[in-house]
Amino acid sequence: MDLRTTSEMSKQLNPYAVKTVLMRSGERLPMLCARATGAPLFQPALWSLTELRARNRSTSTIQQALRGVMVLQLTLDKQAIDIHARLDEGRLLTLGEVELLSGACKLPLEVLCDRLSLINESGTVSAPRVRTGARVAQVDALTAGIRLRYIRDYLAWLVTDRLLRMGSQTPTLASLQSLAGAALGAITARIPPSTGRTVVGQREGLSKECRERLISIIEPESPENPWPNEHARRRNYLVVRWLLSLGLRRGELLGVKVNDINFASHEVLIPRRADDQEDPRRNQPNAKTHDRLLALDADLAALTREYVLKYRRAIPGAKRHPFLWVANGTGAPLSLQAVNKMFVSLRRKFLELSSKLSPHILRHTWNEWFSEQMDESNTSEEMEQKMRTQQMGWSDDSKMAATYLRRRIRTAANKASLQMQQKLRKRDPNQGQGE
Repeated sequence: MDLRTTSEMSKQLNPYAVKTVLMRSGERLPMLCARATGAPLFQPALWSLTELRARNRSTSTIQQALRGVMVLQLTLDKQAIDIHARLDEGRLLTLGEVELLSGACKLPLEVLCDRLSLINESGTVSAPRVRTGARVAQVDALTAGIRLRYIRDYLAWLVTDRLLRMGSQTPTLASLQSLAGAALGAITARIPPSTGRTVVGQREGLSKECRERLISIIEPESPENPWPNEHARRRNYLVVRWLLSLGLRRGELLGVKVNDINFASHEVLIPRRADDQEDPRRNQPNAKTHDRLLALDADLAALTREYVLKYRRAIPGAKRHPFLWVANGTGAPLSLQAVNKMFVSLRRKFLELSSKLSPHILRHTWNEWFSEQMDESNTSEEMEQKMRTQQMGWSDDSKMAATYLRRRIRTAANKASLQMQQKLRKRDPNQGQGE
């Protein structure tokens, strides 16, 4: 099924949407809204403001939390569960309902909405839309766990609010404390561990061959370059070069302003600008790590300067804001969705590229490439760790390096294992003898 068709079907089946309100101050307030009216749901809005925004959680974190609450709300609606009536009765969820909720958290939203739309008013399941026996797509365990954590926290907040408003003589007080605690504990028990045992298939960087193929395809003069517009060819080439050369996240890349680049010293500032008033994008790209100053190769700096003076300047709308990367036609700051679409186009047209090719895969690629450079220069492990931490913007005690070194660790371990096997074979006195 076409991705656009799947997305449209999800919108038709899903009565809720997470929307972000852009304030004049530049602050962005995500809210869970009813799609039919556009009005925010009161309790989720109050929870996100008092529990998440008050703790200075980022916009993307609040969006993620509200998507978890959306899964809860969809499940409650389809089971005709009035959670506030339950609290009045001194209870929360049954074990079966917790199990249903846990299963819902494992499904992509479009699959979940399609599944829940099959449940009729009597609570039974009508004829399936999907082929019998077909494998149902699931989100990764990390995403399912994040959803369950936010659902648990939201329900715990509802319970606490209700308990604090009850009088000490309320008959259902003790019941709510006991039964809600059991239900919340059951949800916690179903949260997958953050460090699971399954490591095969986790994200790694591109192989050297795939990396070189990618660069050859996106060269602006390449006949294989998939973008017909001259500005898009130059911009997208540089976007990939920046991601591969600096190991940036999407949000960090799109947050760079022209004046963040010092073309004389060949340096660029990667800043954190939460709720930037100059940024008109509702879904504001932002850095998740520390500010840092990174070096640009002379060639990359020159090509970026050419892009600014020749191609970016030619788009009238680009003059209205200071951001480096701009959209075709409108000149608006390039969006996160536009960058994703760029990589979707590459994956679809060039099947020999990794099926997992994405901006974040290039961050993994940078880290593996950096390790190769460190090996060639005989850099000590201690110094390598300090250098990598600075380049990535991590804190000094961060454990993130292991996430980006899976291929290198696996290759080194396999090499050592093969050497051990070869030594064992040489020492086997029966090697080559018949039985």
